[in-house]
Amino acid sequence: MRIGIGYDSHRLEAGRPLIMGGIHVPFERGLKGHSDADVLIHAIVDAILGATGLGDIGTHFPDSDERYRNCSSLYFLETVYHMTQTEGYRIMNVDAVVIAEAPKFAPYFTQMKNQLAAVLQLKEKSIGLKAKTNEGMGWLGRGEGIAALAVALVEDL
Repeated sequence: MRIGIGYDSHRLEAGRPLIMGGIHVPFERGLKGHSDADVLIHAIVDAILGATGLGDIGTHFPDSDERYRNCSSLYFLETVYHMTQTEGYRIMNVDAVVIAEAPKFAPYFTQMKNQLAAVLQLKEKSIGLKAKTNEGMGWLGRGEGIAALAVALVEDL
């Protein structure tokens, strides 16, 4: 068994949709980034890549590559899932926390789990999602952005 950790954060900005866990979450601002800026999926991708020793999201999907401009992060997750299979790993579970003052993400967790489980070929109960605030502290606490942390457990087949 191998474990990896991932982290991502992006600033919020007007005029972009908010995509989290592969779904659209209604909110007046979205995350600024080269792709769809889905911090939850980016953190999960890095956790899986870390557990398998296959680098990081920037190595495989650099923001300097125009192919990934406005790309769905689900594509990154699917690609990394197939990489793990090819390299002889099986993803066992993923656990993640989204850190944001707003919006409230808990009402969307079932949809997110469905989406993530479908891509990773996992049961929904193998995906843990939580949301926390930063209690008004720092740039996250001021609502300037959103961050996510994730861990992934993989089995070396």
